[in-house]
Amino acid sequence: MAHFESGVKDYVRTRATVEVYFPVDWRGSADISCSQCFFFRRNYQTCGLNGEVCQYPNKYVGDSCPLEPVEENADDQTDNPA
Repeated sequence: MAHFESGVKDYVRTRATVEVYFPVDWRGSADISCSQCFFFRRNYQTCGLNGEVCQYPNKYVGDSCPLEPVEENADDQTDNPA
């Protein structure tokens, strides 16, 4: 167990990769907004990934959203959850 009474000497860098699936209706319209994201904190209106406040979360994705779109191809369709 580490002891930090004298302070912190250094930090160990780590990284996480997450995937979020936004819903698409039968007409092909996607709802890509913070309110559809698994990491959106509804009680605080903030992002669970970066802690930033989400403006208009029912309509848009926040300016500081760390998620990046992934290009889909035929091989990726088998990984899609049902």
